[in-house]
Amino acid sequence: MTPPSADVAPTNPLRPALPSLRRILAMDAAGMIVFGLVYLLVSGPLARLLGVGDKLVLTTGGLMLTIGAGVALLARRADPPAASVWLVVAIGAAWVAASFASLVLNWWDTNTVGTVWTVLQTIPVSVFALLQLAALRGRT
Repeated sequence: MTPPSADVAPTNPLRPALPSLRRILAMDAAGMIVFGLVYLLVSGPLARLLGVGDKLVLTTGGLMLTIGAGVALLARRADPPAASVWLVVAIGAAWVAASFASLVLNWWDTNTVGTVWTVLQTIPVSVFALLQLAALRGRT
């Protein structure tokens, strides 16, 4: 019997195969690093487009870059520890919750573009968190 590929989780006839946990973490890290850099490099124009302050965009970019670098290091591990992956999932969930709380509580007084962007940016964060959870469950 041939062992499962390193790039695809073991298959269950009832579920489609998922990319490996390491690949999911690497894609998540790449997205965070790219967007973190964009936020840092064009913070002024981006802040005006979204209707928020420059400091918020700079802080967000710095957080994304830092978290993305940490997730990239985790993705390089041959077998990422489940506790570390759970932390990544928790950070993603907190990001989504804080994004919606900021809109509901009007923390930043965004314009329409900023409001739409705040909602849209939660989609990949949620998708990666769900993929990471599914990959964790597939390891057992």
